[in-house]
Amino acid sequence: MATRAEVARLAGVSPSTVTYVLTGQRPTTRATRERVQRAIDELGYRPNRHASMLAARSVRTVGVLFRMQRSGIDVNDLEYVEGLRQGVEPQGMQVFVPVGRRSGPMDALEALVRSRALEAAVLMDVAIDDEREEYLLGEGVPTVLIGTSNRADGAPGVDADFERMADLGVHHLVELGHRRILFLMRDVHADRSHAYAAQSQAVRQAARRHGVEAVFRSCPDNVIAGAHVLGPDGLPGGCTAVVSNNASALEGVIAAAWARGLSLPSDLSLVSVGLTAARTPAGDLVTEVGVDRPALGRMAGDLLLHYLTDDSVSGVTLVEPRLIDHGSTASPGPA
Repeated sequence: MATRAEVARLAGVSPSTVTYVLTGQRPTTRATRERVQRAIDELGYRPNRHASMLAARSVRTVGVLFRMQRSGIDVNDLEYVEGLRQGVEPQGMQVFVPVGRRSGPMDALEALVRSRALEAAVLMDVAIDDEREEYLLGEGVPTVLIGTSNRADGAPGVDADFERMADLGVHHLVELGHRRILFLMRDVHADRSHAYAAQSQAVRQAARRHGVEAVFRSCPDNVIAGAHVLGPDGLPGGCTAVVSNNASALEGVIAAAWARGLSLPSDLSLVSVGLTAARTPAGDLVTEVGVDRPALGRMAGDLLLHYLTDDSVSGVTLVEPRLIDHGSTASPGPA
């Protein structure tokens, strides 16, 4: 079945313009209407009743869509959701997080759209050329991203500046005297989200810029795998610090360090990239480079409200990261 996005491409207009032609919500020129109608006839497009209803009434529900291939939703994710809720609920919108199926995730999304429960969407775990984005825009569902898809005609979004984030973390350790750093990163092949690949690329570039000797390890998202990274002689390659975007693996390193009698941070410095991780049972945290997640969620909410009244909004706004020193870094100790 043809989609609204395919009609828009054939007619040389935006998906929202197709919506305006079909619903009469906004005036369009006769030439535009004729181009759209020719594309509809050529493709055999049948308008989605849900999308037409959206155009005729105000949005009341916003779904935050995570990828169901991931192992779970954690407190870091919920901070984005809370910020979004703070931004849109005063306008009478309710935020919800759908629970979908791991198998056939697009079927689950299509069923959600057909049910009319989803009136607008905020996409998380955004992948390059994200198929969810293409489908939602084609169906006329107002959509914004927390992430980057690199789609030329895609939805507007907000995202972290990963290059700046990695540079902050590496620079902080270099200033303390570290010259050999272990970069313990998530397995980018196990998760399609662009963020993790971008973080891995950014830390490699930061290591080159600062002239550090870098050891890179890709690790599954579990504590046991992280614990195996720390051997009897310490970190691989004689590294004195760890930079990681893998919270579970990082906590495994911390557990193995305590078991071997190592002191944090005098024997081992830790920096977390883009997420919060605990380093002690008392709840002391790892020094973090990242964004203000609730604030970024509110930005996504503001962007959605703007997009609902002006669909010409486009592009991705990068958010400046910050370094939060929780005391998990120090100058390297004796070898």
